Amino acid sequence: MLTSHTESHHDAVPLLYLTSAVLMLSTVTPVMKEVVRHRDMSPFEVVSLRIFIAFACLFLVTVAGSWKELLNFRWMDVVRLTLLGILGVGLAYGLAGWALLYINVTHYSLIYSLHPSFTALFSFLMKKDRLSGLKITGILLSVAGCVLALPEGFHDLTMGFGDALVLLFTISASATIVLSSGIVKRYGAAITTMVMFGSGLLFLLLGGMVWSVPYSLHMTRANSPWIAYIGIATAAVFLLRNLSLKFLTPTTVGAFHNLTPVFGILLAYLFLDEPVTLQMILGGTTALVGVEFARRG
Repeated sequence: MLTSHTESHHDAVPLLYLTSAVLMLSTVTPVMKEVVRHRDMSPFEVVSLRIFIAFACLFLVTVAGSWKELLNFRWMDVVRLTLLGILGVGLAYGLAGWALLYINVTHYSLIYSLHPSFTALFSFLMKKDRLSGLKITGILLSVAGCVLALPEGFHDLTMGFGDALVLLFTISASATIVLSSGIVKRYGAAITTMVMFGSGLLFLLLGGMVWSVPYSLHMTRANSPWIAYIGIATAAVFLLRNLSLKFLTPTTVGAFHNLTPVFGILLAYLFLDEPVTLQMILGGTTALVGVEFARRG
């Protein structure tokens, strides 16, 4: 009896890590939309603070644990991680924050649901994986479902522009995962992500100087907790997801991750009064089925 109870406990803890990561990831975009819309902060401010806080959290985790691995970094890997941080953190998160000026959380979540499909496609293009018939079907289904769910983007130029920004963000994030996989396996996830967040933050700050973006942060008592949550949740999602991967299979983790857009749309409907139509439900369901095909193929 004691052994059975212990095994069920060991099974429950990783699932708790994974569930917490999915729920946190689902809340980040609605909170960012709320801050951009009602808390007098620009997307640049929100994204910069998000990356800074996440970097600080990851830095503390690295210092407390695997900081000695920094001494083993090869200079070419540092250069690669710096460039990947610019692509997958600074540029990608900047595009995502900018997009929230033009579209709602529902559109954002539906397009971001293509993330696993793009990851599978890039894995094939970079010869890290084979493209089976099931994966091809899944990628086509997920894209078709997204097109079905987002008809407004084809008629409203402003919303279409926002959709395009999220699509670029999703593509950048997917490419970064595939390109960084080898380095992550070599040095560990925490320390490599910290380096990428650091270079991504530097890219944003330098970009702000070049484009004369004002650095006066409109931090108030009202918006400070929201900003802190966005940054801490960004780091926590990464840490919890990797903790769960020590005990659960990638298939299980991927299946739970597919719930992120579902929860994001639900939260937007409940707290941001965003409409959900039958067409969105049908298109979103088709996209998720396609994503699952692409992941299993």
